[in-house]
Amino acid sequence: MDLRPALNYDVVHLVMSLLSKREVISMMGTCKTLYREGPKFLLHEVTLKDEHDIRSFTQFMAADPYHRIRYLSIFTFRCGRLSVEAALLLRVFLQFSAPFLRLQQLRLLDPEVMLRCDLGLIQAFSRIAYIATLSIRKPDALSFDLLSKMSGFVHTAILDCKYPAAAQLADSNPILALRSLRNTLVDVVAYGFEANVTPGRCASIVFLHVRKLRLETFAPINSVEYARAFPNLASLHFSCRMSVMRIEERERDELAVHRNRNRMSLRECGGWSTLEYLDGTPIDLWVLGLQGIVGRLRSFMGSMDEACQDIVAGAFEELMRDIRVKQVHLDIWTSRAVRDALRTLSRTSRDLEHLGLNIVFDPKEPPADVKGMLDALVEYVARNSLRSLAVVFSCMDILSLMREDDAEMTSAPASADECKPLLHPESLAVRIQSVAPSLRDISLELWVDNKEIGTLRRGDEIPNPEHWACN
Repeated sequence: MDLRPALNYDVVHLVMSLLSKREVISMMGTCKTLYREGPKFLLHEVTLKDEHDIRSFTQFMAADPYHRIRYLSIFTFRCGRLSVEAALLLRVFLQFSAPFLRLQQLRLLDPEVMLRCDLGLIQAFSRIAYIATLSIRKPDALSFDLLSKMSGFVHTAILDCKYPAAAQLADSNPILALRSLRNTLVDVVAYGFEANVTPGRCASIVFLHVRKLRLETFAPINSVEYARAFPNLASLHFSCRMSVMRIEERERDELAVHRNRNRMSLRECGGWSTLEYLDGTPIDLWVLGLQGIVGRLRSFMGSMDEACQDIVAGAFEELMRDIRVKQVHLDIWTSRAVRDALRTLSRTSRDLEHLGLNIVFDPKEPPADVKGMLDALVEYVARNSLRSLAVVFSCMDILSLMREDDAEMTSAPASADECKPLLHPESLAVRIQSVAPSLRDISLELWVDNKEIGTLRRGDEIPNPEHWACN
């Protein structure tokens, strides 16, 4: 029976998209049309978790390999130890299909045990022709061997080494680990790397096409080595510290040594003098020793004690003196940190065009502190020539969060009645407009316990206070 005259293809497509994989398999046995269409839904996202999955999958693919291979899109491996038979089935399938595979995602999750069962899998995986995004979680020696042998096209690589063993490997460094893909990669994400490079070892490895780099390491990096390896970078997210909430003077002094070395090296050798986007905490970015132009900066300044805030504020000011920024977005906890940031921007970034603030404050903070924060914001706007301003106030109990970094982070809900008298959102827009009448691109929001209380969207006409939308 041929269903094509009776059912529109779009209807068949919709029905099958709503069914479970088991139901799609049942439908495939009813007619030739559904037999051909079923693999599109069954193979779009495939996860192999054990030997049973491998046997079922390879048997299904063997029934019509040339037709079905093209429907594989997201391929995930969560396999542990495999028998000789299962490993052989998987290796034979990969050896046959690798030249034809065009994967949107290949995800190898803790693949060391699987690769150890059959070392031939390393070569089989490495020959896959096209992978838009390659993601490897918990790579070890065999995973790095696989990466070194890859010969296909990979657009984005994500390596997650957030566990102690990887940091001990000589090649647990994104420059060395991904060297075989340097001619195709555009985006690189590397979590939990040791990341330091023996001087000169990476001198000949250059990723000319990489535009985005997200690097989270266990220690500061040699900036000039990475600038040499990724010379055309546009977007950089960097983190080199386990804690973003606290820092002591001793740690700050140790990081200052790295920063001064990076500043001197970059000044002598050049590199990363122009970035479109820069993201990280003030301390992490300060250590890089960058000097140049940044289109947009995003940074997080977390809740901390007075001594920590002094260190972070000092690092932020030194960072802002070394770079010229057009747009700044800051995620800030506590009103004192807001005042420190605004003072720094007034002294260092007079040509700032856009300022975005996501401010989390506690209703139990002294009213004078909150008032001082709002006064500092209005004063900053009055003295500078911003083209646009976006501020989000989130009211919650954060004073109770100022505990050890490994403690569970929870917040007690704050009420609108507590927050609105402190913040006066109805009058803030009017105050800003009165001191900066040319600033028309304003967005102001107040959230309490994840509920929007007051809002003025960007581009809206500045209303009278009674026109604010309040619940």
